Amino acid sequence: MRTLVRASLSVALGILLGSGAAPAQSTPGPSTSVTDAAEAQQLVFLLQYVGSDYGGAVANGRIVDEAEYRENRDFAALIVERFGRLRSSMPPAKASPLEVAVRKLDELVSARADARVVKGVTEAAILLAVQAFDLRSFPRERPDPVLASRLYAESCTPCHGVSGGGDGPRAKELNPPPARFTDPARMNTAAPYLFYNAITLGVPNTSMASFSDSLSDQERWDLAFYLWTFALPRGEGAPPPPLTLSLRDLATRSSADLAPEVLRQAAARGQSIDGPRALSWLAHLRVHPPSLSHPQQQLARLRQDLERSVALVARGDTDSATDLVTNAYLAEFEPLEGELDRRDGGVRQRFEHGLIEFRAAVRRGDRQAALAIVQTLEETAGQAEQLLVPGGARKGPNTRLALVLLLMAAALGGVLLVWRIGKETGVG
Repeated sequence: MRTLVRASLSVALGILLGSGAAPAQSTPGPSTSVTDAAEAQQLVFLLQYVGSDYGGAVANGRIVDEAEYRENRDFAALIVERFGRLRSSMPPAKASPLEVAVRKLDELVSARADARVVKGVTEAAILLAVQAFDLRSFPRERPDPVLASRLYAESCTPCHGVSGGGDGPRAKELNPPPARFTDPARMNTAAPYLFYNAITLGVPNTSMASFSDSLSDQERWDLAFYLWTFALPRGEGAPPPPLTLSLRDLATRSSADLAPEVLRQAAARGQSIDGPRALSWLAHLRVHPPSLSHPQQQLARLRQDLERSVALVARGDTDSATDLVTNAYLAEFEPLEGELDRRDGGVRQRFEHGLIEFRAAVRRGDRQAALAIVQTLEETAGQAEQLLVPGGARKGPNTRLALVLLLMAAALGGVLLVWRIGKETGVG
């Protein structure tokens, strides 16, 4: 049985049985208690487990690992149970879609459904839980690889080894053995948010302890991102070109999920790369996250949500697609509208018009139209980024006003010149 799977199972079972694991740090909203937020973070961890490891239990509708499948069945039932304990503390409008998702997950696992469908439902449920309890699913600051390297050497090498291979000095004494961060299959299908939860909650019944008391929230994020150091190919050359991937997406989405976006951005730059190269770039980006301005972060998150909405439309989940695009607009685009209007109000108007068209296409079930509109929305988001990046061109009303005033001044100057010439020559 895979190491991290066993470790994750121990974490979750310890949590659910009240083993005393430290609660995750979160930023609960005004109506959410710290206890509810901590339990919600634990619910997220359970969903992460099923989403990342169910594929190792079922393939093509058949059980390929009986023990893994039993664990996933148990987890799915425990997720429903945990949600039931949290439901009363959630607003009905947010509780209902999450309840639908967790019950659907339980049905899918019982029916040995396709792993991609199961993963899609877990991702949707995680997003709903994060939103419902205002959980922080990504770091507030860019992870620091230099600090993380020191933290790893001090706290992790005895078990996980200098190179992350699970072969530290204490490894032979441990049962289950430590996780291996050199496993490409594991690292390409997981995300730092999963490891952050493991570092925060600890692993009851194993040697993995909670680091919530000894490490700050940011330091735990530093470590979670740093683990992709061991996924980088040996002798990795030049870093990838600048890519606009937000910290939220790098923290919460797997490399396998983000690879298509990397391929798309590379193609937009005229570069042709293959899948393995895209995964390598992503590992590098996790270790050395891009430095983006706040508007760039927001617009990067917006574009990623637009991409995810397309996948939801393709699965027929039009309600979730519409909610995702609407929430992305409110959270990421609307706060930028004032500055956009000062630079070029047309960009804002085009995006809002496209959003209305997208909703209409989704409502009438026109998938092709929805796909085309999302592409237009992504292009408009790119135009917004060009306007808002530091030193970006100002093409908005101020520029147009200046041009009008310049033309008026030129015209007036021409009139005055003609009048003066006429006066001097006695004409007029």
